[in-house]
Amino acid sequence: MTGAATTGRRLALAAAVGVVVVAVAWTHREDLTGTTVHLSDPRWVLVLAAALLLWWSGWVALHAGALAAVTRVRAADLPEVARGAVAAVALNSVVTSAGLAGLTAMARAGRRRGMARAEVASGYLLAATVTDLGFLLVMVAGFGVLGAHHQLTALDLLAGVLFLALCAARVALTVLAVRRPAALHRLAGWALRVRARVLRRPVEQPDPERAQELVRAAELVTRRPARALPPLLAATVVDVAGVLMLWAALAAVGGGADLGLALSAYVLASVAAILGPVPGGVGAAEVGAAAALTVGGVPLGVAAAATLLFRVAEFWVPLAVGGLAWITARAEVAA
Repeated sequence: MTGAATTGRRLALAAAVGVVVVAVAWTHREDLTGTTVHLSDPRWVLVLAAALLLWWSGWVALHAGALAAVTRVRAADLPEVARGAVAAVALNSVVTSAGLAGLTAMARAGRRRGMARAEVASGYLLAATVTDLGFLLVMVAGFGVLGAHHQLTALDLLAGVLFLALCAARVALTVLAVRRPAALHRLAGWALRVRARVLRRPVEQPDPERAQELVRAAELVTRRPARALPPLLAATVVDVAGVLMLWAALAAVGGGADLGLALSAYVLASVAAILGPVPGGVGAAEVGAAAALTVGGVPLGVAAAATLLFRVAEFWVPLAVGGLAWITARAEVAA
């Protein structure tokens, strides 16, 4: 019953976000009808599709490289790893779990290829860690370029500070897992009690096996940092491709090919998605991207159309493809 109540609250929140978005769209309907997605420039739509393929390739390379850092990955393993990576991205989009929901998909892929769960978990934690670092590299480099051209806004700085705070918290948890496993266990218990109080659910007990799995993975990450370089490069490609998708979407609807503005909007949308209450950043990411674009001088109708096109490519299409990969993998296991 409590699970149903929680799901009901999330659906109600998502519905509320949808009502707000529809209300804003309706009040600005005259602007929106002037620039619609179906009138998009097909050449830029092709660029968007190419960026999406690059984005997917980056995710697959990220997980394959992270697994290769902890165990042997053969060429024959790559199709299953690719399916697991695509499914992991989809799971992380619909489940609020700090990126750990995708471990289920990767663990299933590893099991089908005869990999130990501990090795897959270590590789997955490495991938999750360098994902943040890759975004940080793109953000810092982009902010440097924007600052040099005097295009850095207060919204950019706010998003950067919030993301740095999140990174610092995750690094602190990794260090705590290595040096003070017992303290990590107590912290996990406290977090579960707070969560239970907020959601009005029974208190869950931390899973000792999962905690030990995290400790082993954290030790591997800190003991062999050089092995993180290939997946870090792949994680950087993921975010570069994300910026290119938003850039192409903006140009496709007549908003101009301003790469700096696309970078600013992508950073704000990504941070808003992380902080948003709805899984996948639904609502929050759209508002963040549209806000950054309008602050940059893009008319609201164009910003809304660009954001819609970008989110279809960056969220809804990967969610559909990843969900299909997850369902087919489950069906094969059941058979």
